[in-house]
Amino acid sequence: MKNKFKIAYLGPEGTYSYLVAKRRFAVYELINYTAILDIFYFIAESPLHKGVIPIENSSGGPIAESLDILINNNFDVNIEESIRLNVKLALLGKRGSQIKNIYSHSIPMYHCDSWIRKNFKHASKTAVSSTSKAAEIASKEEGAAAIASIASADIYKLDILEYPIEQNIPNTTQFFVISKTEKVPPRGNKIKTSISSFFPSNPGSLYDFLEPFKKNAVNLSRIISRPIHGSPNEYAFFVDLDGSVFDNPIIQSIETIKERGCNLKLICSYKDDEVYNL
Repeated sequence: MKNKFKIAYLGPEGTYSYLVAKRRFAVYELINYTAILDIFYFIAESPLHKGVIPIENSSGGPIAESLDILINNNFDVNIEESIRLNVKLALLGKRGSQIKNIYSHSIPMYHCDSWIRKNFKHASKTAVSSTSKAAEIASKEEGAAAIASIASADIYKLDILEYPIEQNIPNTTQFFVISKTEKVPPRGNKIKTSISSFFPSNPGSLYDFLEPFKKNAVNLSRIISRPIHGSPNEYAFFVDLDGSVFDNPIIQSIETIKERGCNLKLICSYKDDEVYNL
């Protein structure tokens, strides 16, 4: 009997989101979407649906669309786990063809900029929607190459011209597995809790938000500000805390922040100990 669970990822096939989804959910049906927001709508349809979304790349920074949706969390999703992928990039093309144009997603293009300038200084560089789209273009255009996953070589019938690229510079992408399923917050080591917060742009408001965490010895491993849609010059914050919502220091910190009038949303606690090398 076919498994009823369905897993959405940011496609098309061959992207790093696809590789993570395939590794984590090998026996489930995988469905690709071209927009992160569509993955959230898909998850909202059924508790049997899950999604794999990119959150942050060590070279390119946070993925704005993912964070903006999570900050508001109107879909009421849960983060089941965090997976970090050590990204290995390949130059794909047609062997023997002179490379005139190089395509990739903007983040890999930025990560490999020095390498491209050194080895292909006369080639043009074009950012496209995904590494898989870059590989698709390279398979059809004369003199084109793509910086993409090595898996895309098989999918789009391309030669591997160079692999890996710029591996001396760490390149890691973090993904969240998300769903509507309510789970008991995990305990143990390497647990994170994500929250979002909105507070007025008044003197001391940021201090009022941060001070309880310092007082209770809660480490903030990530804090990102994002503009609030429709409210110029106002910002929301996405924050990762070390620990679980069961931990008294986090409980006390959140209670104090709410008493001070900050609008705080608890997103979820989840495991943050999975690393893939693909």
